[in-house]
Amino acid sequence: MSSLPYSATMVMDVSPWPHGKGFHGAKEWWEYVSSKDERKRLDHLLGMALLDETIRRRLVDDRDESLFIAFGLSETTRQWIRRIDAASLCDLAQAVIDTFQASA
Repeated sequence: MSSLPYSATMVMDVSPWPHGKGFHGAKEWWEYVSSKDERKRLDHLLGMALLDETIRRRLVDDRDESLFIAFGLSETTRQWIRRIDAASLCDLAQAVIDTFQASA
């Protein structure tokens, strides 16, 4: 028997994305994401792009509107992301960090 304390932190596989077909916890994950502020939802989107090449392409290359809507990003944020000159996920993430640091 483990002496480690029990943790109620939710851990789950979030792929396949976003409809949750094939794994348990999709509803809970999306409820968790949608309960966060816009900055945190954007962080989750960037995290998903790190984990999934298709999401990375849709975010960085296509700037896919349906992806932004799924994460509940405002029109202002969606327009801002579309204007960022980024050829890679790293470039896009750095632009997001720079913007939030400048406004802090």
